[in-house]
Amino acid sequence: MQKSYYNNAITGNSAMLATFSDRAELLRLFWPNIDYMQQFDKLFCGIYIKNVNGSTVWLNDHRCEHQQEYIADTNVVKSTIINYFNGYRVIMYDFVYPDIDVLVRKCEIENLSDEPKELGFMCFSAASGSDPDVAGVRFDFNNEALLHYRCNNYVSIFSDIPVCGFQLGNNAYDAAVSTYLFGKDDIGMMKDAAVSWELGRFDKKQVKSFNLFIGASHSQKEISQLIKQCRSIGAEKLFNNTQKFWKEYLNNAKQIKTGNSLLDDLYKRSLLVFSLMYDKKSGGLMAAPELDEYFTKCGRYAYCWGRDAAFITEALDKAGLCEYVDNFYKWAVKVQEEDGSWQQRYHMDGNLGPCWGLQIDETGTILWGMLNHYKYTKQMDFLQFVWDSVKAGADFLSAFIDKETGLPKPSFDLWEERLGEHAYSAAAVYAGLKAAAEIADILGKSHVEKEKWITIADNMRNSIIKYFWKEDFNRFIRSIRVKLNGWGAEQTPNPVMLEVNPKGYVRDFTPEDWIVDVSLIGLSIPFEVFSAEDSKISNTVALIEQTLTSHGIGGIKRYENDNYIGGNPWILTTLWVALYYAKTGNYDKAKEYLFWAVNGRTELCLLPEQVNRETGRPDWVIPLTWSHAMYIQVISELDAAGVL
Repeated sequence: MQKSYYNNAITGNSAMLATFSDRAELLRLFWPNIDYMQQFDKLFCGIYIKNVNGSTVWLNDHRCEHQQEYIADTNVVKSTIINYFNGYRVIMYDFVYPDIDVLVRKCEIENLSDEPKELGFMCFSAASGSDPDVAGVRFDFNNEALLHYRCNNYVSIFSDIPVCGFQLGNNAYDAAVSTYLFGKDDIGMMKDAAVSWELGRFDKKQVKSFNLFIGASHSQKEISQLIKQCRSIGAEKLFNNTQKFWKEYLNNAKQIKTGNSLLDDLYKRSLLVFSLMYDKKSGGLMAAPELDEYFTKCGRYAYCWGRDAAFITEALDKAGLCEYVDNFYKWAVKVQEEDGSWQQRYHMDGNLGPCWGLQIDETGTILWGMLNHYKYTKQMDFLQFVWDSVKAGADFLSAFIDKETGLPKPSFDLWEERLGEHAYSAAAVYAGLKAAAEIADILGKSHVEKEKWITIADNMRNSIIKYFWKEDFNRFIRSIRVKLNGWGAEQTPNPVMLEVNPKGYVRDFTPEDWIVDVSLIGLSIPFEVFSAEDSKISNTVALIEQTLTSHGIGGIKRYENDNYIGGNPWILTTLWVALYYAKTGNYDKAKEYLFWAVNGRTELCLLPEQVNRETGRPDWVIPLTWSHAMYIQVISELDAAGVL
């Protein structure tokens, strides 16, 4: 089933993650980690009228009226669904309990008509996966619960009132729509099932509650205990405790109160997003809760990229959420490759994700991030813990130098599209080596190692000027010796032939790439190869604004002729320019870009990756954690300057 790329709302507890459409449909449920695995291919909830055949109407039905919001200062999603033609309103509160891996759908159902009705609640579910013989479903009479299971993965659907009917397979969806479930088979090798509960008589304007629980555990005994625990605590207490948890979480973070509700709400929502994108079992930080199941556009964002994570950890530190950062870098130490590098991306549990080439900036950025974290916390034990990892990473970077250019050897750029020697990648490596040298100095490590890394970094700065700075044109170029045609021969008349791996494989490369790219700001912010006041940087930023501003709606695109998802302006790129202006004291310009990004949020205050260049509406992945991280960095900078 092709699902929506767009999440309207998300909730979770850093182990279980749920995403929803704007019609209150559960799109995806991830467990036991926030990126893997997806539990349901489909899960529909609906209301039926007792003894009326075919009366089931799913709550996501397009004929219903839908409204959705978060309860303020929480990750509790409130959806209001009104079915005018059958005459009832459902207010549904979706949340995952902080201490139990259970999604609770707490419902308040109101009869809007003048006539009494007997109503019931229907749920249809189909487990995810393409192989039917690895999945089973069971109706558990002892616990009055539906159980989907495969190997050590058990997901139960239950309530706090008795079930009135169930059906396993055998056209369970059609049976659910018809409202009649035959319930004769209690276990089967199938993926789909339906279950129903009678809610009784609703008089005119009467409101009743119904609670649906979706819990996950690793064995039948554990899931049985979870069911009993949830019923013992009760939905109302789970609801109240969850709200309290999120409010306390925000209270423990750094407070920013500008007096502008748009800015303040987005600040708090960003912190709440960070918690959902943080995997408490491992310490990993996820880029976005997005799955491209059929690889139609992007190949999935639900992984941890070291590059994204280093920007995110900077924001977490600024927000006072330093414990999350500690745990992330402990995770990074565990997943580091034997040669000292980090690959493109990883699952939250530390296993290697599907990749398509080394991106050397990831290794440099993680080392840079480790030093940054120390500067916020001043915790020597943290530096001591990561030292071996830092040394291995710096040694890898030192060995990954093109002897001819003094730049990092060809790798993929930060946009993961071009193999070559890139200005941004060189800046990240420079920053990583400088960070490693400073960490060595703080810890009193070998003078020889420190000086070696400093020398390589200083030489790289000279190489950046030599190869990327074009004095006659007063600008930097993006890349040299770059593969612009990834699938065939380069179109340049004078390609460069380079060996690209230890087995002697040779490819042709274009000598220079002059495309204007926002990532050139990385030469200064954040990697400080050059100061933000350096004319080379200010001229580069001016060129970026002139060339990459999206006509009509504003905002900054990634680079010239970008065609990914239509070539839209991005939130994070626009905020990157804002951060530059904030750090150089041009606060009016910084605020102009900041408010552009704020206006690109969704109705629920989530920041997308992109803003549609024609409509100005949020576009593509929602939410993107890096977008929220850049927002935190910019607003923190402006708040510290006292200009908001």
